[in-house]
Amino acid sequence: MNKATEIFGNHIYGLTQKNPQKALKQLSFVYSAAGLQCKYFPSRQLLPARQYMQWAAADAAIKPLRNPDNSAIVSLYLPCEILHAMGIYQMFPEALACYLAAAGSERIFIETAENNGVPKTLCSYHKAFIGLAESGVLPKPLFIINTSLACDVNNLSFRRIAEFYNVAHFMIDVPMKYSESNLRYVEEQLRDSVGFIEENSGLRLDGGRLEETVERSKRTIANFRKILQLRKDRYLSDEMTSQMLSVFATHIMLGTKEAEKYSDDMIEQLRKRPKIRKGVRILWVHTLPYWQDALRFLINFTERCEIVACDMVFDALDVDIGEKDPYRFMAARLLENTVNGGGDRRISAVLKYAKELDADGVVWYCHWGCKQTAGTSSTAKEILEKNGIPTLVLDGDGCNSQNVNDGQTVTRMEAFLELLENKI
Repeated sequence: MNKATEIFGNHIYGLTQKNPQKALKQLSFVYSAAGLQCKYFPSRQLLPARQYMQWAAADAAIKPLRNPDNSAIVSLYLPCEILHAMGIYQMFPEALACYLAAAGSERIFIETAENNGVPKTLCSYHKAFIGLAESGVLPKPLFIINTSLACDVNNLSFRRIAEFYNVAHFMIDVPMKYSESNLRYVEEQLRDSVGFIEENSGLRLDGGRLEETVERSKRTIANFRKILQLRKDRYLSDEMTSQMLSVFATHIMLGTKEAEKYSDDMIEQLRKRPKIRKGVRILWVHTLPYWQDALRFLINFTERCEIVACDMVFDALDVDIGEKDPYRFMAARLLENTVNGGGDRRISAVLKYAKELDADGVVWYCHWGCKQTAGTSSTAKEILEKNGIPTLVLDGDGCNSQNVNDGQTVTRMEAFLELLENKI
């Protein structure tokens, strides 16, 4: 963490306790300034598509903070096409916590949550999210809507925040197995959510706009399939942040014009990249601690290694984009997600894409508090390595700088890179 970021983080720490509304304004200003910098003075090391998406993601994070009366709190896996079609902005824990970590400001909010009885073992993204709300910094939303998919802490954090704000809460229950009856069950819940959203927003859904938004989602998914094909034999000097941008584009921002433009531009620009190979190729599993200097200095913009994909980007790319019914399509995306059900589904998907992308190795990142990723790590390592793919199980924290060991992280990552370098 550079000195300026550290100073700002300490400033927000003190300001939040004295004047949370002023802390929100200053955080919003910094995020806006960062977004404008990405738009008008972007990093020349990044592809133009990445530069654009840095601004688009920052803009999407700022709008709900500035317009809480037209915003909802949602979970990462919620199909947001209904909200996009109605012009309702979205706040979600992962984005909020990521931006806090990048600004060195997460500590006060994680401490607030823990001081209010939230266990230290809980996912740090959700602790930061809870702390943002209970410190008085996060503005009150219109309502909260989330799914049960993947993260069991959803059932705690979203219900807790709904009670804290005294706002309506809608949860979409996602069964662990795909079947026709389960598909109808989830589809019906999505249809029911429209009435809930209309009642709590005062807006009405235009069916035509929903269909347009879902068709945009399908085109974006088709584009990301092409992007992964292009990444198989093209080297790209990049940074960890880029993978998180793609996660946002294939989840909360899926269905927006910005996500589709990003995917269109990525295809065009990747096609122009030379078909060469430099260094080792890594497939990353789960979230990325892109703010952590120790890993940034080791991975970002180096010819030694590149992250060819993150498994959270391709978790729902195999869905049938030929499905005509928008609700059925969104329901299938939930049920067929690679993180839904047993851990073997996620492991199989990682193995499949590791081979398709010609990855030299896999980093299985066990983010603090994520039971699913940590619980399947030893099985994943065994299966992947039996299939000839070296795997590093790396413990860390995606958003809490107080909860990482830089020295140990660098030592293990360095050793893994050396292992891969000796094999190619």
